[in-house]
Amino acid sequence: MTLGLIIRKEILDNFLNQRFAAACLVSILLMLSSMVVLTSSYLNEWRDYQSRAAMQEEFIERYGHWNRMQWMARQTQMPKHYQALVLGIDREPEQQNFVSNPVSALFSRLDFVAIVTVIMSLMAILFSYDAITGEREAGLLKQMLSMGAGRASILFGKLIGGTISLIVPFTIGVLSGILYLSVRSGLQLRWTDYGVFLILLVGSFFYISAFFALGMLISARSHSSGQALLKALFAWVVLVLFLPNVSPFLAAQLFRIPSAAKIEQETSWITSEERDQIVAQRGAELLRSQFPDLADFSSLSRNEVASRVGADPALKERYSQYTNAYDGLIGEVNRDQQAKARKIYEAFQAQSKYQEQLAIWIASLSPLADFVFLATDMTETGISADDHWGEEAGRFQQEIGSFARARYEKAKAENPAFDSNDYLDMRDRPRFVYQPEPLADRIARVLPQFGILVLFNFLFAAIAQASFSRYDVR
Repeated sequence: MTLGLIIRKEILDNFLNQRFAAACLVSILLMLSSMVVLTSSYLNEWRDYQSRAAMQEEFIERYGHWNRMQWMARQTQMPKHYQALVLGIDREPEQQNFVSNPVSALFSRLDFVAIVTVIMSLMAILFSYDAITGEREAGLLKQMLSMGAGRASILFGKLIGGTISLIVPFTIGVLSGILYLSVRSGLQLRWTDYGVFLILLVGSFFYISAFFALGMLISARSHSSGQALLKALFAWVVLVLFLPNVSPFLAAQLFRIPSAAKIEQETSWITSEERDQIVAQRGAELLRSQFPDLADFSSLSRNEVASRVGADPALKERYSQYTNAYDGLIGEVNRDQQAKARKIYEAFQAQSKYQEQLAIWIASLSPLADFVFLATDMTETGISADDHWGEEAGRFQQEIGSFARARYEKAKAENPAFDSNDYLDMRDRPRFVYQPEPLADRIARVLPQFGILVLFNFLFAAIAQASFSRYDVR
């Protein structure tokens, strides 16, 4: 028997088996239901985001002032473009939109990644655990060997034919889901999105085939189907449930860092309480040393100050010198305190990044983690996308800060009594426009994950072949 005949036999046997019909039904049902639910959730969150953005716009235009401008102009992350397919990292709790029914928050939501990594990997195990032991128990292995089939042809024929039998129903389910996304109004799919879908589909094939090869490996090292099933389920639990989930804990034990809450508390104290203490102390020194003639102004109301400086040009000039010196003092203290806090925060960020990479390296020992990293990076729902958004938002905060400072200094020059709590017209301010990471950059980032998934396939298949070459078919 040739390799082609064994592949055709394996595909035909699987297509006539109830497992194939069940796989088709499960794939189509889960993919369609998942995308229907997540699409509805995405559209609701998008409407909620637009409402929040409109409220922020109105608030700044009506109540904007220099003292709170950067806080008021802070950007909230919009719903991910591929959120109807891949959920990725959980968004901040304050941005969640449960509409009026929080029940869904209590249950795990299925997305493309969950279906592939959990359901399809388990199906691959169930399709392949008895590929060798089952045929040995039925006496078919001896029959195929007696007809001249080589052991390598038998193993790889079963591996290729069985993987195709599993990928076909999965592909049908995925295509039905993508068809729904294509015709669903409000999603606005682009041509590049179909490229992303294709890359996800190919990555899924490698992931599924890796678990099918693992099942074949275990079957080739077992003497009964019952024994192979127990071993295969144990391996599935370790690779799918245990190793990816325990990797952050192991990384935290191997490389310890301070808690984020402690760092937040320390930097907050530096930029608020300590900063206010320094400003009060240096402000009092400024009055005593350079402007003792204006010491009584601290007890006057803003209207009284405006009235006095407006009636006396010399006093107005003197008060303008004081407010400029005081603003410069505040700016200097703010810069010093922010630099002090930033040094602490950057050190913590570097430590956190190292711990994160360590967790990724540990998790990558499981095919599940590699596929999750691949899928979330391609769909901009993972760690790299969050980092990219943070960089974009950070640049905008600097831009809006510079714009607001220039506008404040202009108002201050026109009216020395103008202070940081007066209304500042910011209607012509720059707006935040998020620029997603180019598709080529995302593809380049996921190539290592593709390579690792291919390596798992070769590794499991090679060990399976070595085991089957010494397998007792009696």
